[in-house]
This record gives sequence, C-alpha cells and structure tokens, in this order.
Amino acid sequence: MHILLVLLALVMGCAATIQGATNGTLAARTSLASAVFLNALVLFVAAGGVWLVARKSFVTEPPSPWWLYAGGLYGFVIIAGAAFAFPRLGAGPTTALMMAAQLFTALVLDHLGLPGGRIDVTPMRLVGAGLLLAGAVLVLWPKLGR
Repeated sequence: MHILLVLLALVMGCAATIQGATNGTLAARTSLASAVFLNALVLFVAAGGVWLVARKSFVTEPPSPWWLYAGGLYGFVIIAGAAFAFPRLGAGPTTALMMAAQLFTALVLDHLGLPGGRIDVTPMRLVGAGLLLAGAVLVLWPKLGR
C-alpha cells in the first residue's frame, strides 16, 4: 500500500507542475480571468461527476466546521497563482518555490497532528526542508538577477 501512496504523491506532483504550465499558457492566450474560470469549470464538472457516481450528500453528520470547506479557496489560489507565476518565473522556479512552501507547511501540520497523527519536527526533517529551500533558491537563481 505504501508504494501506491508514494506513486500517487509523485503523480500529484507531476500533475501540479503540468497544471501550472498549461494554466500559464492558457492565460497567455486568453486572459488570467478566462484561464481561472475555464479551469474551475472543468474542475466543477469533474467533481460533480465524482459526486454523482458516489451518491453522497453535501450534508455531513455531524455538521463539519466552516473551515473544512476552504479547500476550494486554496484551489483557486493554486490555479490563479500558477497561471500568473509560471509564465513570469518559469516552471522550474515556480514549482521549486511551491514545493518548498508545501514542505514547510506540511511540517507545521505534522507537528500539530493535522489531519492525522502527530509527527515531530526533528532536526533531520528541518535539514531536509532547508535543503529543499536551498534547491528552490538555486533553481530560481537566474531570475534573481533581473
């Protein structure tokens, strides 16, 4: 099972990078607003299809806290931000910075025990995150001189 989860995470990483590249190209050909709208429309149709197949209700028992529904806002930030940043920074620098931010955020969530069990932030994990951040800066380096 662990290998499937690792493969899923790798596919998600590839999809996020390709999504940013295609969103940026679409925004350049149409507009940022059009690219965001069209991506949201495709996501809505796909999510609606999953919901129809699963036959689940929007209502949960017991009612979920309001902040659990903020995922759509995060998706909007990712779609709009990638469409804006990828053509300006490049796919490599944008993706490297996104990954560094994701890892630091993930370490905080792990430390707090969200959404699953608590995983301590150890010096080794901090070194790993620091190395990823250093790699992101090195990938961004050609853009820093401009």
